[in-house]
Amino acid sequence: MAVNQTAALKVGLCLLGLCLFGYIVGPPLYWHFMEGLVAFSHISNTCPPYLCDCSSQPLLTIPKG
Repeated sequence: MAVNQTAALKVGLCLLGLCLFGYIVGPPLYWHFMEGLVAFSHISNTCPPYLCDCSSQPLLTIPKG
C-alpha cells in the first residue's frame, strides 16, 4: 500500500511540476510563435492609404490677444 501511495505522490508532483513549467514558460513561447507566424504569413493585412480631404484650417483656433 505504501508503494502505491509513493508512486501516486511522485506522479502528482511530476504533473504539478509540468503544469508550473507550462505556466511560466508557455506565454513567452506563445508570443514568439505568434510573431513568427505573422512574419512568415503570406496574407497582407495592410490597409489602403487614407486620403484626407480635410481643410487646412484647424477646427479650434486660439485668439492671439
